[in-house]
Amino acid sequence: MKILAATAAVAALLTGAAQADWAPSGQIDFVIGFAAGGGTDTLARLIAEDIQAQQGWTVVPKNAEGGGGAVMAREVMAAEPDGQTIGFGITDNFAYGMLASRDPGYGADDFTYLTTIAGTQMAVVAKADRGWTTMTDVFEAMRGGESISFGTMTPRLADGAYYIGLQNDVEFNIVSSYKGGRAVLNAINADDVDIGWVAGPQAGGVAAGDLVNLVNGEDIPLSVSPDAQSLSDIGVEYFFGATFLALAPAGLPDDAREALTDAIVAAISTEGSKSNTFIERVFVLKVAAGPDAAAYVANEAADAEALLDATSQ
Repeated sequence: MKILAATAAVAALLTGAAQADWAPSGQIDFVIGFAAGGGTDTLARLIAEDIQAQQGWTVVPKNAEGGGGAVMAREVMAAEPDGQTIGFGITDNFAYGMLASRDPGYGADDFTYLTTIAGTQMAVVAKADRGWTTMTDVFEAMRGGESISFGTMTPRLADGAYYIGLQNDVEFNIVSSYKGGRAVLNAINADDVDIGWVAGPQAGGVAAGDLVNLVNGEDIPLSVSPDAQSLSDIGVEYFFGATFLALAPAGLPDDAREALTDAIVAAISTEGSKSNTFIERVFVLKVAAGPDAAAYVANEAADAEALLDATSQ
């Protein structure tokens, strides 16, 4: 799956942001599929602030956490397609998360995908004092008789850990009870697990030399360790990072879609804006706008279906 970053094409959107004839007739509800207080909630609220400052629209954030984003998705799906309800979730809500659920209460075609926003810095992480620098080193330790526990925080990442082992003829002790990457990182530091998926909080420890990114879980280089081993190097053709996404109900008129997309892209791409500064510090900017957003979701859904098939055998 390819990532579209902020380019000249995206920059062109900034010159026309809010130049479309459409404008909301009232407040825009910005429905956030995460609990209040976390980094993703903070990002969504900063985007809302930037849109208000740049466009003069009233954007009101509200949290609708639960079901791994399903509560937010159902609320957005049920709203009027008038441009006054926007959802903030991750592409996985409409890919692995949707496919793995028996009945999520929504389908991929129930939405207008506006733009992807930012991505994580997902990697398999270990303490540097373990002496491993790549996942290949971990496999060698396991083949030498060492038992390795692998911390994960979502079913998709647990499947990813299982598939990594499957492709390399090793079997991890997968621990999937953690709530978020920081909890996995805490478990690694406490020696409760040997390795684990972490999506960004490891950056400081990696930079300090206390932690190592054994393999890059993203489809672009990691900011703090751009030369980290790639998943393709260990026989894995999927990626496991999270990509944040803005969406609206299906049936949104083209003028509203264009104006909303332009406003969001302007908010996150303008240097010095609150959301852009936060993304540069915590995440990485990933912009696939309009039809490219829908294609991004479709590609991720295809990858998710293939992963589910591969891990169910």
